Amino acid sequence: MLELYHWEPNTFFLKPLVALAEKAAIYTSRYFDPTQFEQFAAGFPLDVESRLHLEREGPVLVHDGTIISSSFFLLEYIAEAIPGPALLPEDAYDRYRARAWGQISALSLASAVSALGCARYLAPTLRQRPVNAVRSQIEAIEPPERRAAWAAVLQDGAEAQLAGARKQLAVPVARIESALAGSPWLAGAQYSIADIDIFAMLMGVPELTPDVVSVSASPHIMAFLQRMHARPAVRAALALSRTGRPTEAYVPGSEPSRWG
Repeated sequence: MLELYHWEPNTFFLKPLVALAEKAAIYTSRYFDPTQFEQFAAGFPLDVESRLHLEREGPVLVHDGTIISSSFFLLEYIAEAIPGPALLPEDAYDRYRARAWGQISALSLASAVSALGCARYLAPTLRQRPVNAVRSQIEAIEPPERRAAWAAVLQDGAEAQLAGARKQLAVPVARIESALAGSPWLAGAQYSIADIDIFAMLMGVPELTPDVVSVSASPHIMAFLQRMHARPAVRAALALSRTGRPTEAYVPGSEPSRWG
């Protein structure tokens, strides 16, 4: 039995949704809302790795009782364990490149994109709720690094941090733009999990920072986003949105304190 615990199709949650759609896999969708802290409810799949990995809010794949967490690991697992079209390059060097893009995404993109998205969309949502109730829910979060990430969303005067996130984002964006100038896909001639990973993290960035990702600033990335949006699997994954606004769905990502 294959189950995917996921939220709106954006960033970390979008990755396995696209990969499973590419494979035409049959699975059970377990939708949850991490902004309501449903990932901490009784019965949510949990083990040591899923408690400690840096994308703790999800997604989580459960395959015949085995819990798999961390979105790029999910992509690799789906690529290798689920029958269907190949999502990993055949060439060994191109496979290395695909995994290298996953590392670049985790180390450079994730925290910056999450910080900007949380400031734009999550913070106003949380502030509309009773403040004491929200703070009580956050104070119960373990481990402390994740608690601090959620608490930071509610802090005022974070413009300096957001400026740092925009500056941090510019470096991987420039690298991705350069790579796409020479190839339609990131890990060589073949579409792969590298493209799914980077697309999921960049899909909402033109709205967040049009000075960094736009037709004028990064034309090759914008063309890449269009190619991805044209794929039936991407359209199927985005159609799973329950809000109709998937690019407004953000939760804290990788902690800058670890990865900055």
